[in-house]
Amino acid sequence: MSGTNYVNWIRLLAALGTVVVVGILVAATAVSPIRPVIDRDFPDPAVLGVGDTFYAYSTASEYRRQFWHVPVQRATELTGPWTQVGDALPVLPGWALRDSHGKGDVTAPEVAALGPDAYLLYFVARSASRNAQCIGAALAGSPAGPFHPEAAPLVCQQNYVDSIDPQAFVDRDRRRYLLYASGQTRTTIWLQQVSGDGTIPIGGRTALIRADRPDEANIVEAPSLAERAGHYVLFYSGDTFNSGGYFVNYAMAPTLLGSYTKHGGQFLNRADLGGRYSNPGGQTLVADGRHDDLVFHASVGPSERAMFVEGVSWGPDGRPIPRLNNGLAPRYAALNHDLDALASSGLPSR
Repeated sequence: MSGTNYVNWIRLLAALGTVVVVGILVAATAVSPIRPVIDRDFPDPAVLGVGDTFYAYSTASEYRRQFWHVPVQRATELTGPWTQVGDALPVLPGWALRDSHGKGDVTAPEVAALGPDAYLLYFVARSASRNAQCIGAALAGSPAGPFHPEAAPLVCQQNYVDSIDPQAFVDRDRRRYLLYASGQTRTTIWLQQVSGDGTIPIGGRTALIRADRPDEANIVEAPSLAERAGHYVLFYSGDTFNSGGYFVNYAMAPTLLGSYTKHGGQFLNRADLGGRYSNPGGQTLVADGRHDDLVFHASVGPSERAMFVEGVSWGPDGRPIPRLNNGLAPRYAALNHDLDALASSGLPSR
């Protein structure tokens, strides 16, 4: 065997060895049982990445006899381990309804960074005067809080017309927006421009999608918006959160204001979780510059919804592609990167 052939043979063996190891790891990941990354009640999760740390927020919950309006947990990876931090909103605004113990029903928090030491919290609470769920805003110098709420709600309607599930979005022109859902019989997802600090509405609102499919059961909620490959992708949840048929889907548009066309099927449902967990939804897209992940909740008991993670990749047309490998999207993406590098080197990858 010549020296050149010998070197090529060694390269081939090394390449094949890498592929075998990668294949084994991918296979092992694929057959891992799907499980929550926060395995206790943590509904409507929102996640914010700050440097090398992730902060997760949920609807009000009680842990170990301690009640928190906006529970916060912290981790260095989305897959955990997660550490309990505290309550991001210990004091509610005066407009929020409280019980005799001073507790309020706070749901669907969303936190966005305004700057290095400035953070915005959106939350939902019931207005004591309007008898409706309203969206409030609060500011803090730390992602863990405490957040200090504005005196008046940002979005508040009357007569049982709830405004829920706020989400922050900043477009390419740096304009800031609020997305939320509302409706009395059929819900609509709205887009509202807001001020730079997110606390003041600017102009009117725009309807992006409405509940118009049988499987949505008159409900579309939990909006999360992204721009990919020149298209705007709006994730949303359909049906009632505890119906057993709750699911995640998406709609796409060529411009921010639409019109949005819904994906014909369902992006994520109980069958995708192996039938083990029902009602996946309440999602938010988390992008940390390396890869994208969808964080969502699913039912793990009669009244508990835990937090899960699903990797998301994107087609050339901007369509999201689910990569549900037990929330191990970072590892899976790294393996794909190794394969891509191997292929570009000119060595055989299969």
